[in-house]
Formats: sequence, C-alpha cells, structure tokens
Amino acid sequence: MKKFLIVLLVIAAIIGGYFLWLKWSPNKFVDGYYLVPNDAVMVMETEDPINNWQTFSASNLWQGIKTFPAFAELTQSADMMDDVIKSNQQVFALLGQKHLLISVHMTKAKDYDFVYYADMKEASKSSVLQASLTSIIKQFDYTHTVRNYNNIEVNEFLDPKSRDVLSIAFINNYLVCTYSKQLVDRVIDASMNPSAQTGLDARFTEVNQLTSADGMCRLFINYNTFHQYLGVYMDDVADVKALFSSMFYTGLDVKLEDDLLLADGYSIVNDSMSSYLQALSISGKSSTDAEKVFSEKTSFFVSLGFSDFNTFYGNLEKTLITHGKEYQEQQAALKKLERLLNINIQKNVFDWIGTEIAIAQYETDVLIGNKVRNVMAIKASNINSAKENLAMIEKQIRKRTPIRFNDVVYNGYEIKYLEVKGLFKAFLGKLFSKIEKPYYTVLGDYVVLSDDPKTLLLTIDDFIAQKTLANKTEYRDFRSRFANQTSVLAYISPNHHFANFKGLLNPESWKSTQKNQAYVRCFEHVGLSLSGDGDRMRTVMGTQYLPWVAPEVVVDTTESETDTLTAMDLFLIQNFQGNMNTSYYENGNPRVSAEMEGTVMDGVYVEYYENGVIKLKGKYRNGVKQGTWKYYKADGSYDRKEKYIDGALKKQGLLERVLGIDLFGGGEGD
Repeated sequence: MKKFLIVLLVIAAIIGGYFLWLKWSPNKFVDGYYLVPNDAVMVMETEDPINNWQTFSASNLWQGIKTFPAFAELTQSADMMDDVIKSNQQVFALLGQKHLLISVHMTKAKDYDFVYYADMKEASKSSVLQASLTSIIKQFDYTHTVRNYNNIEVNEFLDPKSRDVLSIAFINNYLVCTYSKQLVDRVIDASMNPSAQTGLDARFTEVNQLTSADGMCRLFINYNTFHQYLGVYMDDVADVKALFSSMFYTGLDVKLEDDLLLADGYSIVNDSMSSYLQALSISGKSSTDAEKVFSEKTSFFVSLGFSDFNTFYGNLEKTLITHGKEYQEQQAALKKLERLLNINIQKNVFDWIGTEIAIAQYETDVLIGNKVRNVMAIKASNINSAKENLAMIEKQIRKRTPIRFNDVVYNGYEIKYLEVKGLFKAFLGKLFSKIEKPYYTVLGDYVVLSDDPKTLLLTIDDFIAQKTLANKTEYRDFRSRFANQTSVLAYISPNHHFANFKGLLNPESWKSTQKNQAYVRCFEHVGLSLSGDGDRMRTVMGTQYLPWVAPEVVVDTTESETDTLTAMDLFLIQNFQGNMNTSYYENGNPRVSAEMEGTVMDGVYVEYYENGVIKLKGKYRNGVKQGTWKYYKADGSYDRKEKYIDGALKKQGLLERVLGIDLFGGGEGD
C-alpha cells in the first residue's frame, strides 16, 4: 500500500484520450498472473478498485483501525486518496473498471514490498503514453530517469523528500508500478520465464479456477513463502512453517457485510507431505458439537472433525509411513505406552473415539504465572465403552504409579485422574501435548479432560447451567457464517482472549500489545473453517469488528469488601491440593492453606475462620511476605490491608490513609 495514491494517479491519468482510437488495433494481451513472480507471498485482485476502496474506506472497520499508530503513513495516504477520488470522479470512473493486481514479496529477511499491476488493455498500445506519464509525475517534483532492463524500459521517479524511487514499466498490456527496484526487475524476469510465473503454476491455476469473484476482491496466499512474511512480526516461525508446508495455495473471495469481513474459497493441500491436515482432508467431516460442553467463557478453541476416528487415523498413518522417521517415532511412542501400561491403544482408546476431538482455552481476567489452561473434549462413539476403557487404563496406571488422588464426585459428575504423560501427544500431535496428566469427567457424549482441576469444575458448572459456548447468542450468530460440518474449525475472540496472550508473547511484545489493546480487542470474533474434499479444502475465514472501549476504573473507598470461600474453592482445597499444604478444623473446613515449594512457602497463603469465611490472604515469595495482604472480619466484611516488600511492612503515607487507597497500585497477589 506504500505510496498507493501516486500509483493510482499514474494509472488513472493515462487511461483517457486513447480508448476509442486504440480499441480496434490488434491485441496481444496477457493474463496479469503471468507477470507475477511465483515467490509472491500474497496476491490481491479486483476488477473495480476505486469503488471497492471507497466501500472499504467508509466502513466502520477501517475507520476504527486506521487510527492505529502503526498505520499512520498508510492512513495519511488513504485519506489523500479519498480526497483525490472525490474531486476527480470522471477520471477515476475509467480506472474503476480496470483489472488491478497487487502482489506482496519479501525484499529482505524482515521486510517486504508491493507491486501493482493495472491492465491498460487498448491504452497500453499507445506510443505517447510515456510522455504523458512523465509529465504527470513531474508535477509532484519527482526527478525522472530511464534505464533499460532486458529490453524493457523502466521509468524511475525519485521523490526528493523521502528519497523513495517509484519504478514504472509497461509489460505487455500491464502498467507495473513498485517502490522496489529489485521487484520490478523480478517481474520483468518472470514475464520472460514461464517457470517463474505464478500463472503457470498448476496448483495456483486450480485454486484460481475454484475461487469465485463475487465480492470486493480476491485474495491468494502462497504458503511456500507466507511463513517468511510472518517472520517480520514473529521471532519463531518454525511451527507455522511446518503447518503451511501442508498446503500450496488458498484462494478467497472477500466480502464486507456491515462490520463482518468474510472470505470464502478453497485451499489446495500438499499431498506430497505427511501431515494431519492432509489426513483430515480425506477423512470426512463432522459437526462441532464440543461447543455444547465448552463453557461460554471459551475464548479460543480448535475442533478436528472426521467421519470416524479410525478412518482419520488410518489415513494419517498412510501419510506418515512415507516419511519413515516421523512414523517410526510415533509408533515407538505408542508401543512404549502399551508396554508400560499393558494396554492396547487401538482397543482401549481408538475404538471408542467418535467423530470429533477439540481443545479450548477460557477467558481470564489476569493470567497468573503465564500459564494458559487447556480443556479437551473427545466425542465418544459409545460413551459406556469410553468409561470402561478409561477405567481400565486408570487401573493399569495405579499398578505402576503410586497415585494419591481418589476419584471424587462434583455436583453429580464423577472426576477421575489419568497420570499418563504423552498419551494424547503420541497420536494427536503437538496441539494436544499440554494435556499430559489430566483430570477428566463425562459430559453427555464427551470425555472432557484438563490438567487444571478448576477449569474442569468450571466446565461442569457451566454445562449444568447450560452456560455453554453453543448457547451464547453472539457466538452462534458468527458461527452460522461457516459450514455446519468441518474438518477443522478454529475460533478466537481477541477481546476475550486478551489476558491469555501474556502467556504466548515475550515481555516486550506483551507490553506493546497492552498499549495497543484497543486494536486487538476490537475484533470480537475471528474464525477459520476447513472442510475436506480430497486434495482441496473448502476454506472460510471471517472476523467481526466491534469497537472496544476500555472500562472505566472506579476506585472503591467504602471498605465494604467481603471475601468468602465459594463451594468450588472449598471443593478444590479439599480434593485437589497439589502443592497446597492445608490444615483443617474439626468440622472439616480448612484452617490454613499455603502454597509450597518443597518445604518453603511460595505462593498463595490463606487463613479461614471456622465457618469457612476467609480471615486473611496474601502471597509468600521464597518464604517471605510479598505484595498486598487483606484481612477480614468474622462476618466476611473487609477489615484492612497491608503492603509487604520483601517481607518488610510498608507503612502508608498520609494521603493513602486519608483516601483509603494504595497509591502503588498493589492489588491482590502483587
């Protein structure tokens, strides 16, 4: 989009005057994709660039995100372009019906640039266009020079202020513009070398033919280079590179409906690579019913669907077996588990799995310890068979491991424990690697598992109350834009998932994200669905824009705070101690709970009255008090708070005592 205004002015100015006279002369036109080098990261195509730009620039989405500081230069150019278009309607009406391509290419390891291709049709045959073009651009005080590359004349215009150089060349019937000298040369090279042309790539041709052109524009993604583009923004792209190697291209028809940006098309799967995606593309589809068991607090989830699990796994083995090392490692991991536990993975696990496996994360207000909790749901073809086989696996584990956890019942649902590391990763891959030693229960036709007991209890509570994702109206409306049955459905709400990003980003990126959170949280819903159909997958992407306004922070000085132990908290303390050292009153209620690191208190510390009301709470760090400690009266009403720094009590200043607030912002757990 760099200097897009100048590019459009150039294109518009050379259209008029020649159209009727040139219309009847012989044509030697080419498709613009034969000019696009096959290392393009993305290509956007539109048949009506001006009207489509005016539609997009008037949308709430653009009006909202254009204030993002990172878009400052783009916004300034876009606003100028809007003004020029409005004041030159007749000239731009001609350009509005011209075929326009924009390709993105990497120019350095951490940089990229754009090439613009405008189909001039009959006007491209005029011998006087160059003179008109030069005259127009000189009005912007550009310095004009000409060079010849492979017998193609390249006009270069130097901006004396920015020192940017705009390169323009006529190649066949296309006017090619770019602010990168190396890119215009690569376009010229590609025009003369069929093996370097995107348009002659058989896989691109396939996705091009499949992708409709009913929306504002079409967008094509080249996965051979897309990971390099993401590397501009990410430190480590190893995982996404492995994922993208599973596909060749995606083609999307992009539409804007109110505040919903929706792209519909196809992805071409790389059938020469061993991958879960390849196996999913030929293993059927299923509905994403895990939405009916995941809590309404779900802010991220991925669902894998298939006609049945054994079909999927059989196809997966076929793709893996062609790549010996990966297949051998997977088989070795499964056989090791079978020997260790004396079980049969096929009979005791695979045979009861049905048509869907999904993993989710829930919204959190504050992420503690940078750990994002996961919950997994496996749909059973026969839930009774699932229960029997999981009980048998648990029995085998107990024979070999001194498990201290006893099965418990929470609100009518039995909770069990599987201390088996690497089971799900062995046959489901890295996405499920964090479900290693899970607690689990059964909700409807689903076995629901989580390493975090509180997440599991929350799932049970919301399932009972029917506060599930499927019953959340705004999610259901967004979900309706995607296919009912899919092979892969991925969903995230950046607004509700925001705190969880802390566990995914490095400290510097997290700090920057916090500063610009309005431009992250304005995307209320983001979704991707892939539906298998052989070596192609129907692909739908969508995002819903909703302006985000930071909530007003209200300082409460009434000291009317209360804090009592919830039923869930009490259940967790009594049944899932983990590294919590807890003593009890004779009536069974907890007296003191302290998080331990070996024999040293490190983490949460809570004391209770005999009736279960919290008496005081705070945190230890390496055995000394740290942060804010709160004290409560026997009736649960707030009493006072103290601030500790490395075990030393910090005394309040006069202003703090008068206002009753902590000027240092020491919240709970600081």
